[in-house]
Amino acid sequence: MKIMCMGDSMTDGFWLPGGYRTTLCRLIEQAGKQDKVEFVGINHSGDCYNDAHCGFSSFSIENISESVTGGRMGIASMLDEIFKSCTPDVTLLQIGTNDVLSIYKPEDAGNRLMTLARNIILGMNGGTLYIATIPYMDANDDTFIPGEHFTCESIDRLVDDFNAHIRLTVSYLKHEGYDVRLADINSVIDKTLLHDGVHPSEEGYEKIGRSWFETLVKDKFL
Repeated sequence: MKIMCMGDSMTDGFWLPGGYRTTLCRLIEQAGKQDKVEFVGINHSGDCYNDAHCGFSSFSIENISESVTGGRMGIASMLDEIFKSCTPDVTLLQIGTNDVLSIYKPEDAGNRLMTLARNIILGMNGGTLYIATIPYMDANDDTFIPGEHFTCESIDRLVDDFNAHIRLTVSYLKHEGYDVRLADINSVIDKTLLHDGVHPSEEGYEKIGRSWFETLVKDKFL
């Protein structure tokens, strides 16, 4: 089975190379199932038995030319390149944190996510797509969160609104007959498990990786 971990720095790892993938791969190895799972992607990083992935630090859903945090590349712009190289059976998608940080057209986030999800399903030729809710961020830490644009309350509302879009996207696509599933990563870690106000701590990544592993076991992919 081919699994693609796709998304932003939560997948890439940023300050902790491999991010949650390190834990996920370790648990797969401990279960003796590494011969059953091949991770695929155009990037490579992390101390994993198979370090391929499609995580891109600082990426948003679509290209952003200008925002409160500047311009950003969008993962949507990478799909042609990705699917020329990889055809996963299962994709684990974590995206949207940088859309929130950019305060980029929050009212249109659902449409952007829906388009991205449809194009991922098309690139996979079917298969299973998991879409993860995004964790809360802590505006008390201004390492990556510009204090002039956010309060703790306002960024929480933006995260809640974005996660509502995720749930609606999953519901709509399931209704249309696609195998799209929700992974509630937001419920796995809280603000005490952040490294810099945005990215998970080592313990946070550990919890995310364990959650993905348990989800894949529960759904009989492992």
